[in-house]
Amino acid sequence: MKRVEDLLVLIKNIRPITVDDDATIDEVVEKMLVFHRDRAVYVIDREGILAGIISLGDISRHLLSEGIYHGESHMPGRSILSTFMAEKAADIMTRSVITTLPEEELNSMIKKMIDHRLKVIPVVDAGGKLLASINLLDIFELKAQEKI
Repeated sequence: MKRVEDLLVLIKNIRPITVDDDATIDEVVEKMLVFHRDRAVYVIDREGILAGIISLGDISRHLLSEGIYHGESHMPGRSILSTFMAEKAADIMTRSVITTLPEEELNSMIKKMIDHRLKVIPVVDAGGKLLASINLLDIFELKAQEKI
């Protein structure tokens, strides 16, 4: 049975897109625009421990909760955006992140992704340090090439 660590050897780009937990939303969005592979940015603490994840959905939900999409805010549009972009990643990140370990069986990881409707899954070590990111498209590509 193959393990996640076997998959990591085959994937071309496993380096996760990260920001520190004190990064601004502006920095998060910039990373998403430059490294748009996963459409998600991992938030890590100073020791490299995974603290959370921010997806495009998280940003959209936060804007909705502030009433920005529906014109409910009493601030001018530019002020709203400036205020939002200055917020910290830790303020809007999803803290309960579904992860996988290198030694987990590949089928178990794939089932986890399906069960939780994940497009990406972070690979962490036993201490929670972020090691890699696996994208569903990576799995499809390797399956199509009959490497897994």
